[in-house]
Amino acid sequence: MSALPVAATALPIGIAFGFLLERAGLGDPRVILGQLALRDFTVIRVMFGAIVTAMLLTMLGSAAGWIDLASIAIPPTDLGAQALGGVIFGGGFALAALCPGTACVAAASGRRDGIVAVGGIFLGTAVTPLLWPALGAAALKAPREGATIPGDTGWPIWTVVLAITLLGVAASMVARRVEQPSVRGWWRPRTTEFGALALAILFAIVSKPAITPLDAIDLATWIKDRRQGVTILDLREDLDTSTYMIPGATLVPLSDVTRVNTQPNETVVLYADAEAPATRASALLRAKGVKDVRVLTNGMTGWENEVLAPRPPEIATDSAQRRYERARALSLWFGGKPSVGRGAVKLPAAPTPAKRRRNTC
Repeated sequence: MSALPVAATALPIGIAFGFLLERAGLGDPRVILGQLALRDFTVIRVMFGAIVTAMLLTMLGSAAGWIDLASIAIPPTDLGAQALGGVIFGGGFALAALCPGTACVAAASGRRDGIVAVGGIFLGTAVTPLLWPALGAAALKAPREGATIPGDTGWPIWTVVLAITLLGVAASMVARRVEQPSVRGWWRPRTTEFGALALAILFAIVSKPAITPLDAIDLATWIKDRRQGVTILDLREDLDTSTYMIPGATLVPLSDVTRVNTQPNETVVLYADAEAPATRASALLRAKGVKDVRVLTNGMTGWENEVLAPRPPEIATDSAQRRYERARALSLWFGGKPSVGRGAVKLPAAPTPAKRRRNTC
């Protein structure tokens, strides 16, 4: 997508986002403080409502074939790194009683506390390069491109969708209990909450057989580190002795995949020339009772492109360049031939505001 359509859509969406935050009261630090003190649950209701609504519509649209999730830019969900970041972010959130998004809204509304919070954001951005020699090494290791909650937990995506919906409904019930303690029946779901639960259950019913994808670079790391308890199955048919196989893999026809002996805590990785046979084999193994089954993303083609012959990123963002450097090191270890071209650029010594994207509420 060119820069012009992105800018054309980003501006009205940003204006609408700020307007809705202001109308919901999230530009008022007293509302934020009320949430932190567990007296006013406006923030939880607004944010959880938006998250659950967007999630359910997106997932159902994908299940119906109206939305291609591969065409949507999804920020990596790295549970460990983001838990630490949440603690740091939450500390600043509590001190300012504003997050970056609500701080901008408050500043645009003329509130002095919002202006001070925005000033603090710029000050922190200016100080970060000075602290980068101490913090940069840890920060560079944290992101994992393509990480998701289903991938990290091994849960099917419908389980994650249902769990987040249940959390949203439970948070709404707790909000009613705290804000209106005299109201009876606070634990009964309201119409909108029933609707959200119904949509989550519908998605669980109509969603495709659950698969847990595994990135080729992650599999290569497992092999290099000699990770224990991993069985790799090559499902390709009619291979001769000269055909390349992923190191450590066992050639097993799809018809015989359920005959493979596995241990209770073992991880089974499946791949073929395409993902369809591996997806079928994943369903068969899960029905057999194998709990941890992974499907190699893009099959053998993904392994060849990501590990044997990785190419420098066309757009050298920080995360893309780090991923390429990781793939390049693995490729050399496996005897591959990583490409070195004009796309390979060195990482900056320290992040600058122009090269970093700030996430807001």
